[in-house]
Amino acid sequence: MWSMFLVACGPDRRVALAEKLMAEKETDSAIAVMQEIKEPQNNLTDRDYALYALLLSEAMHRKQQLNAETDTLLLPAIKYFSESGDSLYAERALYCKAHLDRRLYRMKDAMQSFLKALLFLQGSGNDEQLYRVNTWLGVVCLNQEEYEGKMRYSKEALKAALRMDNLFYKNLALCDIATGYYFLNRLDSALYYAQAAYDAAIADSLPSQLPHVYTDLGSIYAKMGENGKALEYIDKAIGLRSRKDTLAILGLYADKVDLFGKLGQYDSAYHYFRKAVASPNLATQADAYNHMSGAYYKMGRCNEAYSLLLRFTELADSVRKQRHTAEVIALQELYKHEQLSVENLYWRTQAAERQSNVYLMATLSLLSLWIASTIYFFYWRNRRRLVEQQHQLASQQEELHHQRQVTTENLQRMAEMEQKEARLKETFFRRLNQRIVQEIEKGSNILLSDDDWEDIVQNADIIFDNFTRRLQQHYPALNKEDLRYCCMVKMQLSQLEMSQIMHLEKDSVKKRLKRIRMEKMKADSGVTLEELLRRF
Repeated sequence: MWSMFLVACGPDRRVALAEKLMAEKETDSAIAVMQEIKEPQNNLTDRDYALYALLLSEAMHRKQQLNAETDTLLLPAIKYFSESGDSLYAERALYCKAHLDRRLYRMKDAMQSFLKALLFLQGSGNDEQLYRVNTWLGVVCLNQEEYEGKMRYSKEALKAALRMDNLFYKNLALCDIATGYYFLNRLDSALYYAQAAYDAAIADSLPSQLPHVYTDLGSIYAKMGENGKALEYIDKAIGLRSRKDTLAILGLYADKVDLFGKLGQYDSAYHYFRKAVASPNLATQADAYNHMSGAYYKMGRCNEAYSLLLRFTELADSVRKQRHTAEVIALQELYKHEQLSVENLYWRTQAAERQSNVYLMATLSLLSLWIASTIYFFYWRNRRRLVEQQHQLASQQEELHHQRQVTTENLQRMAEMEQKEARLKETFFRRLNQRIVQEIEKGSNILLSDDDWEDIVQNADIIFDNFTRRLQQHYPALNKEDLRYCCMVKMQLSQLEMSQIMHLEKDSVKKRLKRIRMEKMKADSGVTLEELLRRF
């Protein structure tokens, strides 16, 4: 019975074959293999079922057939691989889930899924997938009008593309960064990255990217008010696009209507208006009517401008209705699927209960025999283990006592070494400033320039790990002269020596040091300034 059980619960070779076919881009063959598996949730191990669900979901994604049912497949895959610590498969499942969320217009869920996928990718070295996840995060941010996020994730995508030395990915990432800056209205930065994308496309021989780069440059120059340059780049973009790319070209014609209108070339604006309104894309038609309305208004033909503006409003409403309808259809699909899932869960639960009753009696009889035999075995083994554990416990307590003694001694030695190190650093700091010390010892009239003080502060920062910077960060009330007093204390100068340097009475120096300690460093009265500065 145990042998039959182990065979039944072993890995399914069909799942492994489907994974191999998916890796070889044989999507249809992989789907055919997976369709041969009957009742996979009942007949596969937990891992094989999670992998089966992941592979089938990825196949649906490749064929652009993601739907609400895919959600049911992905959830157990995400749960299993996340809990098992298999970051590669967990990331793939979350990546697929994020695209499903996008397809169902659940943008916040899509953002969360992409971010979780990104967590599993950290430290993986998988730059290909890092590029994709960051790029799609930028797309979702743009959709949600989170332009700072768009720019941030696009820059991460650029880093991954550069590590891969993938020229095409690099160019796409540069264009994405330019888009982020464009929507943030940081046009100089947008122009910089769009120009970098152009230079890269030329240097890397990527002519297919030039139409997109020219379009970005045209949009940026148009927003900057340089309509002539914008028109020049839009014409270049149109010239490089395939004649089959009708929708994109007509969309660019709508942009030309706006540019010619702003340049006062109304005949040209009307010429391209007639072409743009022939587009089957309602958004392009709406843009054309809106831009031509502005041109008519500038010409003083207000009635015609008003008529076109009304048409623009109708088309804009239609575009919004189309988007809303698509979202509603996706939500209805999701709602129907969730209803079916609840009903299926109820019937599966009923069937499982009936089946469990059949197996219960057989299991109980076998279980009773197994319990009787194991109780004696465990009793005998535990008794022997108890004696061994008592001996081990005694030896461990002795070892622990010894380790505590060693630890205490080590801590004492470390404290002594730290004190010695601090004294050595202070002595070395004093030696670095030996010229000043010698002048003090001679009783000479000392006059330090700003450069001399700069050297002293620099020496303090080098020896004591940015001493003055850390001190000022911790006590922001300290000014430049306060820091000089702190450096002299660190140099182990006496108050008399400080008074010689600062050309003050010794009492004045004493008061200044007390004010630094009490007022600016908020120290307790029982703590000296030397003790405070020793921590730094």
